[in-house]
Amino acid sequence: MRTHFIFQKAATLLLFIFFISTSNAQDVKNVNVNTLSQEEIQKAQKAMLDAGLSEEEAIQLARQRGATEQQISDFRKRLSEQDTSKQNMYNLYEEPEVLPENEQETENSERTSEFDKELQVFGAYLFNNENLTFEPQVNIQTPKNYEIGFGDQLLIHIWGNSQNNYQLRVNNNGQIIIPDLGPVYVAGLSFDEAEKKIVKNLTSIYADMGGENPGTFAQLNMGQLRSIRVNLLGEVVTPGTYTLPVTATVFNGLYLSGGPNEIGSFRNIKIIRDNKVEKLIDIYKLLVDADPSDNIILKDGDIIFVPPVEKNVVVNGEFKRNGIFEIKEGEMLNDLVRFAGGFNAAAYTANTQIIRQTQSGQQIIDVAFNQLNTTPLVKGDTIQNSLITDRYENRVSIEGAVYHPGEYEWTEGLTLAQLINKADQLLPEAFKGRGLITRYNADRTTSAIAFDVKDISSGKQNIVLQADDEVLIKTHFDMKEQPYISVNGEVLDPGAFNWSKNMTLGDAIFLAGGLTEGADSTFIEIARRLSYRDATVLSDTIGHVLIANISRGLQFGKNDAEMILQPWDQVSVRTAPNFRQNESVIISGEVTYAGAYAITNKQMRISDLVNMAGGFTPKAYLEGATLNRFSEELGLEQVAINLQDILNSPKDSKDLLLKNGDRLNIPEFMQTVKIIGSVQNPFSITYETGRNAKYYVNRTGGFQQQANKKKTYVQYPNGETAVTKGFIFKRYPKVSPGSVVVVPEKVEKERNQGAWLAIASTMASLAVSIATIVSISK
Repeated sequence: MRTHFIFQKAATLLLFIFFISTSNAQDVKNVNVNTLSQEEIQKAQKAMLDAGLSEEEAIQLARQRGATEQQISDFRKRLSEQDTSKQNMYNLYEEPEVLPENEQETENSERTSEFDKELQVFGAYLFNNENLTFEPQVNIQTPKNYEIGFGDQLLIHIWGNSQNNYQLRVNNNGQIIIPDLGPVYVAGLSFDEAEKKIVKNLTSIYADMGGENPGTFAQLNMGQLRSIRVNLLGEVVTPGTYTLPVTATVFNGLYLSGGPNEIGSFRNIKIIRDNKVEKLIDIYKLLVDADPSDNIILKDGDIIFVPPVEKNVVVNGEFKRNGIFEIKEGEMLNDLVRFAGGFNAAAYTANTQIIRQTQSGQQIIDVAFNQLNTTPLVKGDTIQNSLITDRYENRVSIEGAVYHPGEYEWTEGLTLAQLINKADQLLPEAFKGRGLITRYNADRTTSAIAFDVKDISSGKQNIVLQADDEVLIKTHFDMKEQPYISVNGEVLDPGAFNWSKNMTLGDAIFLAGGLTEGADSTFIEIARRLSYRDATVLSDTIGHVLIANISRGLQFGKNDAEMILQPWDQVSVRTAPNFRQNESVIISGEVTYAGAYAITNKQMRISDLVNMAGGFTPKAYLEGATLNRFSEELGLEQVAINLQDILNSPKDSKDLLLKNGDRLNIPEFMQTVKIIGSVQNPFSITYETGRNAKYYVNRTGGFQQQANKKKTYVQYPNGETAVTKGFIFKRYPKVSPGSVVVVPEKVEKERNQGAWLAIASTMASLAVSIATIVSISK
């Protein structure tokens, strides 16, 4: 049934879209439903009521006008979103969207932001919750007090010595017609009464149905139940006439209509039957007390009338349930607190405040707890209260060198020794010289009370504590800088370590994981602070350096490894002077033995590597040899070398010293030259001896218009670069096999300047021509 209303709204929107497209001479198929405004959707809902069309009629009309199924699907989605937003508007437990009138902020209001929050009508969620439904139930057991009415179908089952079945409907005269028996009037009878009357009349047909030992039996069941029509009027979300099963109740009708709207009453709903008020419905009975007694069964022609709410008040504070509540005449503040679920555990119940609107402004009324049941409320009141203060009445605390620091109960006469005993005594590392009590004065300023921890623990001294006293006992570690030593350099796990008495150099290296393979155990430096006495004398000396010599391993024996370290010593293990990790270089290409080679000497050069690889092959192109090198500063880079010059003059400055990871590549002789950039047809050309870059550019069709000719350059195979020189008479660089000729483009600015120069030249030529023509004509 609820889906029925959603589809009905969708049909209305379809009809409204048709109206829009018709009025604007627009094709319905071109209407984008997702771009419609909320106002247009609301107008569509109103159009449904004005047009009086059913959902199928409206949908069919829209389809006839060209609406697509996708548009219909989009319409329903938009309306579903609207229903969700409307549900949130009435849902007490979701974030609100509408601020009630009596909660509107004023410029001079001094309420906190907590009390400015928008609240919702209590109970509105009942008829707008997807997880809670009051849809009418049809397949239920017929109650004994069910009243038979016109249109009901009765099923009579006969068994025993005689068998028969009757399916009879109550006619407009209130009768059922039993074959061979005649009419039996049953309208207005309860189900139980009708069953007895029918069985009694059947005994005239079935003689053995009566008596003490009957042989034939009869049973009455309800078949198809009649429908009833009820009207929902007043302040409901969707007023109208509804067809319901005869078993429908008041809540079924309210649910299908969407329940009371934002100004509808929840506590004074009238059931009008036969032109008089049959019953007043108070939904709070169900919401607050779980009492469903007001949920009576409806009758055909009933009117459910929801009047406007008469008295709303706001609850916003430390209550279990905040919101807007409806109050009846005669109900007091304690009734409102009950509707709100009572106070929170942390609420300050001694004083509840009422913020009351008057013609002159606002009033604050303080209500004591014992006055809640005698304090009336008026329309627009806001009820609020605050949290209990977080101050403790009977607390003391102890922190620091005790086994269980924290807060403890204070009682009259509690002493410091007793508090230490509650905290399970002092830690062994407790500093015995001094402790401190911070005591709060009457004005919440503090006073410091020092005590001797040793005297307190021995009983020589005791102090009576006061409420809120804070006791602090430190450890002796807290009272001085924690000494440490540091180990760095060629050890496996360098770092800082806590210093211990009698710690030796060997202990420190042990804590650091031992020496690395590159450590020089004969040269270990120990940097030591000046002693306290030396530090008191002004001088240029700021520390001492000791040099230790130990043997390899951790079983050092009787040597400097047994040297006692002092706090703050810094141990530095140096790298052995000639220690190197295994280093290697790679040579590839046209050599006899390509591969990786170890660097065995600091003076090993490129020429040495070529000799170690057995020299180059006859196909080797030495001018194209390249050296790739990796450095931390520059990363991987190509170093330009001239291998032919290096091999001709080994050991000179061009013959570079090798570094770990160097890669030397000697390519096979190259036969082509590559031309790229701003040329007509970039490609590779066979190398010709003695030619320069311009020759190869011409071979590709020449320069393009945007080419920057003066910036043309040649990149040689070994990584070197040669550029074009000269201003008027350009000298293009020579080209070797394997080179790349690069012609860059002009930047945009240069292009524009060139274009303007061309235009200026053209205009000048044109001016000269015109002047010549004029001169001749004269």
